[in-house]
Amino acid sequence: MDMRKCIYIILTVLAFTLYGCSDWLDVKPSDRVSEENAFSTLSGFKKALNGVYVELNQNELYGRSLTCEFVEILAQRYAIDQEASGNYLLTQYNYIGSDAKGRISSIWSKAYNLIANTNLILKNCEENRSVLPDDHYCLVKGEGLALRAMLHFDLFRLFGPVYGKDSALTSIPYYKEFVLEVKPSLVGNEFIQEVINDLLQAEELLQHDPIIEYGPQGDRLDNFKSDRNLRLNYYAVQALLARVYMYRGDKVKALEYAKKVITIQKKWFPWVDPMTIAASSENPDRMFSSELLFALQNLNRSSIFTSLFDGDNLKLTALLVPREDVVNEVFENEKQDYRLISGFASSSVELGGVNYKVFNKYHGKDSLLSQVIPMIRVSEMYMIAAEAEPKVADGVVYFNELRNNRGLESIPDRWMSFMLDEEWCREFYGEGQLFFFYKRKMKTSVQSAYDRYGMTSVNLKNYVLPIPDGELQYN
Repeated sequence: MDMRKCIYIILTVLAFTLYGCSDWLDVKPSDRVSEENAFSTLSGFKKALNGVYVELNQNELYGRSLTCEFVEILAQRYAIDQEASGNYLLTQYNYIGSDAKGRISSIWSKAYNLIANTNLILKNCEENRSVLPDDHYCLVKGEGLALRAMLHFDLFRLFGPVYGKDSALTSIPYYKEFVLEVKPSLVGNEFIQEVINDLLQAEELLQHDPIIEYGPQGDRLDNFKSDRNLRLNYYAVQALLARVYMYRGDKVKALEYAKKVITIQKKWFPWVDPMTIAASSENPDRMFSSELLFALQNLNRSSIFTSLFDGDNLKLTALLVPREDVVNEVFENEKQDYRLISGFASSSVELGGVNYKVFNKYHGKDSLLSQVIPMIRVSEMYMIAAEAEPKVADGVVYFNELRNNRGLESIPDRWMSFMLDEEWCREFYGEGQLFFFYKRKMKTSVQSAYDRYGMTSVNLKNYVLPIPDGELQYN
C-alpha cells in the first residue's frame, strides 16, 4: 500500500469504524470525525484508542492472518490439499503468486495503517495534553506506544531479516511520528532497539495501571480502566519486552522480564483449571483464558471456526485441518495433555483414506470465552525463562511447571533442550507464534504437515517475506 496515500487519507478524515466489543467500546459504526474534533475531549481519545484495538481484529491482522491462518500455514500446521492452490503454495514458501502477494500486501498495509492511527493518537496526546487527566494520559500514551511497538515488531518478524544471522541488514521503516513523508528502512538491530525503546517508555507510563491493584478485571468503576487483559497493560508490556529481548538474543534481559511476569502469575494469571476445559463442560475454556496476559475480543470469532476449521463442512480445498497421525506425533500420544483435549475434536474425520483431526480451539458458544483471540499468554514467559536460564537445572524448573499444568509429568534436565522445541509446537497451536520461533531458532527443517515422521526443509530466506511491490520504491 502507498504509505503516503494512507497517511493522507487518515489526516483528511479520521475514520475509526467501531463496533461493540465490550462496555468500553461504546461507539457506533457511523462515527467519522475530523482530527480536530476527535481529540478535543477525553471521550474522543478513548474512542480513538478503542478503535485501534477493534481494528487489530481485521482478518488481515490478528483476526486471522497473524494468528490461526497465514503464519500457521507457513509453520506447516495444516495438511493442505494441492487443489487449494493459494494456501498450498504458502506451504511451499512460494510468495510470488498473485494470491500470496495480495495477502502479504494486505498484512503490510493494514498494519502500517494502524501504526499511523496510533501515531495520530500519540501526537494529540501532547498537542491536547490539557484534555487528558494525568491517569488517562499515562494509560492512553502507554498503550499507544505499546501498540506501535507490537505492530512494528510483528512486521519485523515477517519482513525483517533472520536476526540471529543478519541483524545488520536493512529491514523496514519504523514510524515514530505521524508524518506525510515516507521514512527510510532501518537496519535490523536499530529497528529492534526502537521497539524496545517504545516498550520501555510504555512500561514507565503504565506503572499505575489498574491491573497492578485490581488484576485483569481492572477498575470496574471506570469502563476505560476495566478488562485490562483486553488492552496492552503493564504486565503485557513486560511480556512483550521478554519476547523482543529473546528474539534479539539477549537472554539476560529476556529472563529478567519473564521473571517479572512469572512473579505475579499465580496472583493474577493462574493456570487453567482442568475442570473448565473438559469435553463434558457446558462451555469449555479452550483458550485457557485465565492465563492470557493480553487478548483481543472478537465478536466474529465464531466465523473463524466455521470458515476455516469446521469438520462438519470438511473440504480439503477450503478448510485448515491437520492429519491425525501428525497431531499424535506432536503430542506424543499423551492423550491427557490439556491442549490436546481442549484444542482438538476427540474423534477424527476420514477423507480420501486419510484421518484428520478437527482443530477446535476457536470453537465455542455465545459467551466471552468464545470471543477471545489470544495475543500473549503467561506460558510463553515460562518457556522463555526455561530457555534463558544459564543453568539447565534452573531452566527445567520453569519447563516442568508448565508441563505439570498441562497434565504432563516432569522431565529430567537432559531432555529439556530437545523437548523445548516440541513444547512450542504444542503450546501455541493456532496462535501464530511457531513460525516466528522457527525463524528465531533458524530452523532449516520443521515437522511436516503430511508425514508424522517427516520433516519439511526450510531455507532461511523463506523466513523473510518480500516487501510488497508498491512499497519498494519508498523503502
